[in-house]
Parts: sequence; C-alpha cells; structure tokens
Amino acid sequence: MDNLMEKLNEKEKNRQGASNSWRPEPGEALEGIVEKIGDTITEFGDQSYIELATGMGKVVVWLNSILQEQVDKEDVKRGDHIAVKFVGFKNSKKGNRKYKDYVLVKEG
Repeated sequence: MDNLMEKLNEKEKNRQGASNSWRPEPGEALEGIVEKIGDTITEFGDQSYIELATGMGKVVVWLNSILQEQVDKEDVKRGDHIAVKFVGFKNSKKGNRKYKDYVLVKEG
C-alpha cells in the first residue's frame, strides 16, 4: 500500500512541476544536467519528460517522438549533460500536419 501512495505522491509532484515546462521559440536551445527521466499523466494523456537542472533552475522538457528517439539513440541517463535545440515546425512526410523538430546532443 505504501508503494502505491509513493507513486501517487510522485505523480502529483511531477504535475506541480509542470509550471517549469520549457516552451521554446524556434531556434531556442536549453542546456543542463539530467536530473530525472520519467513518465506522468497529463491532461493530454501519458507523457514522457526529462527534468534538467539549468542555470534557470529545474526545467521540464516534454518528449515528443522526435526527442524520445534522440534520447534513446544518445542513451541519455540521469546525470548526463545535454543540450536541446528546438529547430522549429516541420511538415510531416505526407504534408498533412506539422510537428516540432528538435536536435539533442550529449556531452561525452
């Protein structure tokens, strides 16, 4: 029972931290140390995120499929120093929708 309550408290804490969400303009970049990689439930459903310790404090970066693929490819883990750049909006291959394009690099 305690484990379930811990999970509930953790999800609540993550939701409260959403006010620190990174909402970049095209060309904007963010650099920091990965403090947490996780999943939570938002008003839009299940969502993966990375929490970074930056010069501006803790910032949550929500992972779309583009960023998630790069996190996996770079094998990003807690404690890693990373930089993320929001390139801008790109058209899908079929051209029927736009998506947010990012570039992620890891130190080392």
